[in-house]
Amino acid sequence: MKKTLVALAALAVVSAASAQSTVTMYGVVDMGIAQLKDSNNTNSNTAAGILGNLGGVAAGNDAIKNGIQQGTLSNSRIGFKGTEDLGNGLKANFVYEVQVNPDEKANQMETRVGTVGLSGNFGAVTLGRQYTPYFVVQGAMDFAGNMNSMPGYVVNNHISDGGRANSLNYSSPSFGGFSAIAQIGSGPVGAGTESTVTNGGQADGKNYGLAGIYAAGPLVAGLAYEEVTHSGSALSAYGSITTPTANTTLGQANKSAAIVTFGNNSDAVKTWAAGASYDFTVVKASLAYSSLTDTAATRPDLTSKGWNISLSAPIGAVTVYGNLGRANYKQDAGVATASDASIKGFQLGANYALSKRTTAYAVVGRDTLTVDSLSGTGLTGDFTRTATTVGVRHTF
Repeated sequence: MKKTLVALAALAVVSAASAQSTVTMYGVVDMGIAQLKDSNNTNSNTAAGILGNLGGVAAGNDAIKNGIQQGTLSNSRIGFKGTEDLGNGLKANFVYEVQVNPDEKANQMETRVGTVGLSGNFGAVTLGRQYTPYFVVQGAMDFAGNMNSMPGYVVNNHISDGGRANSLNYSSPSFGGFSAIAQIGSGPVGAGTESTVTNGGQADGKNYGLAGIYAAGPLVAGLAYEEVTHSGSALSAYGSITTPTANTTLGQANKSAAIVTFGNNSDAVKTWAAGASYDFTVVKASLAYSSLTDTAATRPDLTSKGWNISLSAPIGAVTVYGNLGRANYKQDAGVATASDASIKGFQLGANYALSKRTTAYAVVGRDTLTVDSLSGTGLTGDFTRTATTVGVRHTF
């Protein structure tokens, strides 16, 4: 657990451990054989728009897709990172990492992390696109490793890839096991569009993040908060709880999408998470809780709260792991029909270490969504999404 937290924080703040000037190329290729199944268990509303948001599956029916899928355990990527010793304990650091889809001819290389900064006895300061403090804490409590293509992890997903563009990040040194991460970002509110301030107001898409972490011995604990103001389109990746959605191909989009897209006319979205884990040697266990509130003057507030238990047990070269959680979604009264829904999910998997760099795996995940009411649709019912993958991940 402690190693996982350190690895996530290292990418978030680009803290270099080497005293030499180095540049390293690294990457991940993760491919598997996958099946995705959407089930509409009870709903009888046949409106095309509603069914389109629930997997396009008529009541009582299933939709099943089979194929090759990349990125179940870890998104495939290529990256470069380096550090230069400037003397007197000061170092210059950079990371540039792009996501790739090795199973497809068309390949849009998107930036996952891109930072440059300085580190020393004072900690580390970085500029660019980087992981949020919230994501560092949340990810440290998930022993399944934030599997991108699997349903079943129901704590607030915050933002799909955990990254925030155009941000300034500071990570403190560790003081007796305690450390902190602070971040401020300026957007963008849309692809390639920087945030702006109008009439002295808050900048669109500006984000603030803060995390406190304790990691010493077998115990790791963390608390994180983030706020995004006047989001515009910046929060399209935010999710409260999940629901089956129509997908034409297997891939990263298979992780269930938000039942309601946060960010429409939002004045602010505030998210916080708390969690703790303990390594009992024979098993690691963690408990995480998160809360998300989306406020706006033009509509009722939206809230989502969720918890997740994560377990991991090494058995020789095999590591067995799982997640179990539950979350809810509510829209306050003030509309024609208030929204109320809940979701429960699980993930169960096993990794077999063929070598230090190559892992064979099998994993299954499932979401079960129960909708009591959904504003403006009259939609009620139960829906499930189940995904199963067997594959191989190679790192270099």
